[in-house]
Amino acid sequence: MNNNEIASLNNTNIDKALYGGTINNEVTIINQMVDTLKFHFYPNNDLNPNEIEHYNNKIDTLIESKKEAMLVSSDSNDDRYVKTKIKNVSFHVMARTVKSFSVLVQNQDMTIAFKKITDKSNNPVIKLEFRSEYLSRYGYIQCIKEVQQIINSILPDYLIKVSEIHLATDIQGYNFNKLDVDRITCRNRQKTTISNPETSIFGNGTRFSTMSFGKGDFMLRIYDKTYQIQKVPKASYVKHTRWEVNGLYNPNLPVWRIEYQFRRKHLKTLIGKDGLLDGFEVVLNSIPDLWAYACSRFVHFDITAQQCIDIYTQTTLYKGVVIPLQKETIKKRYQRAGISQLWLQISTYNDYSSQNIEKHKEIKKPEVQYVVNAFKGLVSTFVKLNRGNFNKEELATVITTANEEELNKKGFSILQSAKLKAVDYVQDMRKQYFQNGVIVDGFKDYQRELNKNLKDTLSLIEDKKEKDKFFEEVLNRGTLIYNIYDENEDSQDLKEYLGL
Repeated sequence: MNNNEIASLNNTNIDKALYGGTINNEVTIINQMVDTLKFHFYPNNDLNPNEIEHYNNKIDTLIESKKEAMLVSSDSNDDRYVKTKIKNVSFHVMARTVKSFSVLVQNQDMTIAFKKITDKSNNPVIKLEFRSEYLSRYGYIQCIKEVQQIINSILPDYLIKVSEIHLATDIQGYNFNKLDVDRITCRNRQKTTISNPETSIFGNGTRFSTMSFGKGDFMLRIYDKTYQIQKVPKASYVKHTRWEVNGLYNPNLPVWRIEYQFRRKHLKTLIGKDGLLDGFEVVLNSIPDLWAYACSRFVHFDITAQQCIDIYTQTTLYKGVVIPLQKETIKKRYQRAGISQLWLQISTYNDYSSQNIEKHKEIKKPEVQYVVNAFKGLVSTFVKLNRGNFNKEELATVITTANEEELNKKGFSILQSAKLKAVDYVQDMRKQYFQNGVIVDGFKDYQRELNKNLKDTLSLIEDKKEKDKFFEEVLNRGTLIYNIYDENEDSQDLKEYLGL
């Protein structure tokens, strides 16, 4: 926003209703729907060899068809295909494919990518995306039923995960503008700058059309759906399938779409009424809850136009003097303003009451990269300290000094303290598992190997007092380490006490 635009916005404040009033526009919700839906299919472990062979043979057949499609000459990849049928449904087998999959088929309703089942992979073997028009015309429930019939014909037993879902609400009666960028706050604070204003197809200046907030795993888009249809006429299907059928649509007013995007990486961190939002049935049964959750994470506040300008410039005009606004002042403006009537009205999905969704605390899995980065930091700091010189004897002295400080402060060596932090990680993960059913991949192996390594540590500590203290700290953290000595009678009593 340049100075001329700011001046222009200030001029609009001559309208006192815009300057001092709140947002009380009469808003009409003309549509709420699942706009995008993507699935991953995983083969069930109970599949027998014949079922696996049947599926793989079908994929081999499709791969042969793909080879034929690759021989088709055309400037457009969309025209390079051969026809086939799956469960009497017509598809195009495309010459192209998508990453990590062997063959791609599509029609006007859906796109499906396949790869063969192998013993070496736990990854999905089918990737499916419904087309928006298909979802708009029939609704996601009917679309899923039809797709399952197709998949069942080649893969009889599978697990479905929702890889991505978009929930959309179309409204009339409120036209978003550049000021709304500062009316909306998001709790994760990942705000994306608005898109550049595009020239109106009617040739009368610029037209604000879209803005987005957040990141790919969880984000909000708000855009002028009417303007999109003017630019892309094939997107007009929503007029006939959704807007006109309910009798609420006014063709003389623009339609704005409010759309939330969820990907599996974010979904599987959420806990709803049916547990973790990981399985596809749990996700689909939680759609009204997801919508309400998203509206509580991205919030549209009832802030006046002048306040928005002040927030954007981080200044305010007081008695002819421009005064910088402090962060705390801006924060209080949001708190005093409250949530806009618009947001209160759209926060319910298709009139369904919602139940609370919570985000569980993420336990970060130890990664090699963390160690690499820490080592880089150690070497960099040490070399700077020595004016560019690396001396291994001095580094050994630093490590020895640090170890002595740790012993004097906590009674443990650096290595023992580090192992206790590993115990803390295990305990945090166990709590998450018992509370929410959430477990990090490879956790059981990590815990088993940690137990063994802690026992080895105990056997190397010669000082009995130091050994007892370390053992006590491990027990206090609730791990399964119990035998301080392999042939100690106390260890058997402790086993019985812990029920082991």
